[in-house]
Amino acid sequence: MAPKSFTKKKLQIKKTKPTRKTAKMVTKPIEVDNTSNDDTDGSLDALEFNSESDHNASLSEDDDSKVYDSDDLDQDVEKLKTSDPEFYKYLKECDKNLEKMAQSNDNDNVSGSNEDDDDDYDEDDVEGIKSEKLHKPPVNLEIGSDESDFDEAPNNEGDVTVITLSMIEGWRNKLQNSKQKLKYITTATKAMTAALQRIIVGEINKPTPYKVEGSSVFNGVLQMCMFDLHPAILKFLKLPPGSSSKIMISKSKHWNKVKMTLRSYLTDLTKMLNNVSSEDIMCVLLKHFHQMIPFLSCLPTIVKPVLKRLVALWSANESETVKVVAFLCILKLANSDPSVYLEMVLKVMYVGYIANSKFITPNSLPGINFMRQSLTEMFSICEPISYNHAFLYIRQLAIHLRSAVTLKKKENIQSVYNWQYISSLKLWTDVLCTTLNKKQLQTLVYPLIQIIVGCAKLIPTVQYLPLRFHCVSMLTKLSKETGKFIPVLPHILEVLSIVDFQKKHSKTSMKPMDFTCILRLSKSQLQENVFKDAVIESVHSALMEYLLVEAHTISFPDLVVPFIIKMKDFLKNCKNINYTRKLRTLLDKVKETSTIISEKRGKSGILLYDLKAVQAWEANIKLAGTPMSQYYDSWFKLNQQQVARKITNNISLGEFNIPTLKKHKPKENNGEPAELFPSDDEEYEPNFGSSEEECVDDDVTNEDTDKDDEEDN
Repeated sequence: MAPKSFTKKKLQIKKTKPTRKTAKMVTKPIEVDNTSNDDTDGSLDALEFNSESDHNASLSEDDDSKVYDSDDLDQDVEKLKTSDPEFYKYLKECDKNLEKMAQSNDNDNVSGSNEDDDDDYDEDDVEGIKSEKLHKPPVNLEIGSDESDFDEAPNNEGDVTVITLSMIEGWRNKLQNSKQKLKYITTATKAMTAALQRIIVGEINKPTPYKVEGSSVFNGVLQMCMFDLHPAILKFLKLPPGSSSKIMISKSKHWNKVKMTLRSYLTDLTKMLNNVSSEDIMCVLLKHFHQMIPFLSCLPTIVKPVLKRLVALWSANESETVKVVAFLCILKLANSDPSVYLEMVLKVMYVGYIANSKFITPNSLPGINFMRQSLTEMFSICEPISYNHAFLYIRQLAIHLRSAVTLKKKENIQSVYNWQYISSLKLWTDVLCTTLNKKQLQTLVYPLIQIIVGCAKLIPTVQYLPLRFHCVSMLTKLSKETGKFIPVLPHILEVLSIVDFQKKHSKTSMKPMDFTCILRLSKSQLQENVFKDAVIESVHSALMEYLLVEAHTISFPDLVVPFIIKMKDFLKNCKNINYTRKLRTLLDKVKETSTIISEKRGKSGILLYDLKAVQAWEANIKLAGTPMSQYYDSWFKLNQQQVARKITNNISLGEFNIPTLKKHKPKENNGEPAELFPSDDEEYEPNFGSSEEECVDDDVTNEDTDKDDEEDN
């Protein structure tokens, strides 16, 4: 039928793509023969469409000028019956309307109408088609916003599933027992995203079908991810439990399926670390992170932000537990692939250590010592990578010192005389003392010694004596651990000449002075009596530490000659018995040790060029012990007790007088019923409302009764 032909050809035109050939084709007008009704009944071949834009297109021919086959079109329409039923129904309804319109056209042609073919397709026919049952849009159209293309998350609460404890329990069972691990791994990560959205409102735009409400559900989601997710991932990757090899994970054939899911999950976990303030929850998250480090090492694009957060917790967090667990995560990441991640780890950790060493107080000192020890361990992992960093940073320290020595400007001197510079020197001292078996790093010992000596001699004044003692301590440690001779003794004895111990002090202070957290002394501190006490104590400690290092050597009698001369002169001129007592005892032990070594050295007959024989002789002396070593052992025990006492007073109690609670003795009832609810005023303010004289009398009588009770006992 003609209407079907119209519909099918129209459909076929929609499917063909316009080309340059079809744009250039022009249809020839076909004259309508009203007498031949059999051939032109409703046929589109007899219609001429003249548009205002003069774009004439052939509706009966394709690009190759071939006539459409109606049988093929019938098959295409029948295919719509299964692929798109709604459109198929719509075509059928339009087919009926077109059939009615074709019949009206036939009647007009039979009546001998001489109007043009264009008049058959007028507005009345269009209105007639519109009046029929056609597809009509809804009355209230939904207006799309500008952000609709970017907002993929469901906005309605009906599209979001609120997580319950029963759902979490079911997911945990599926993670443990189900074979379809990937499905429930994805579900667990989406639940973690929902939990993160509960903490960070408005910052996470990830679409998630879940919503977390309540602290119990939040804790349940965390427990599911912390305890069940890691074993489920290993089972999905078909890896043995506890495997942490980056190569095994990356070579698993299922890794690409779970790769993006884990990337999103670890990113969310890092954001949660940034926004959690509870120490317990942070420790749990870090322990879980420690488990997930092997997967993180296979995702290099997100390693840097994760590492920055871990280093921030390692360096700036106040909790010792958080610091330790964060360092374990960093250490595991560096060991997973040292060639890739160790260089990045060392750089970020060194910057974090220096940034947090700007000010050192008794409270921050333990954390800084922990950072230095842990960073020293990181530098001992791979010698070539560590040498590159150590050489670069030690060279920077030397450049700063050279500028301060040559220019002698205030800003250049301040770039050396600060805690960050001294903390860096202490770090490299510990690194070189720890890596004695690494020859490449040991080549940096001499440059480091020269920098420390230059730093101590930069400004040899009384104000910077604490800094000098820090440098002396580093030089003594290097000499002890590396076995190299370093002339430390002159730097210690010079202090006795710088300070005038005969000058009387103008201020009196009861609190002892400690140089541990001090680099520079103020003018008011120099006028206190405790300043000289601290100097003598520091000189004595430095001499004890250094003389013990050299006490068993064959050159000890010659080494201590300047010490004996200087000490005799000081003891002769100093009138303070408290200062001379310790140094006189030390001088006696040094003389005694020097005499013993001289006698044994004369009887041994060892040649000086026989280094092996000299080392064996010194080892025997050290094993047998000397008067100096015995005196050091007794002094060290007492010194450790004093240091522990200082730490307790300064760090735990500080400068505050914390009140102590006094337990009141139970009152004797003498057979009377006990008072169940005593008054607070009677318990804590016994003299409330009385005069001061009565209070004093009561205190005196109470003291007398307490003394009588003690005598009776």
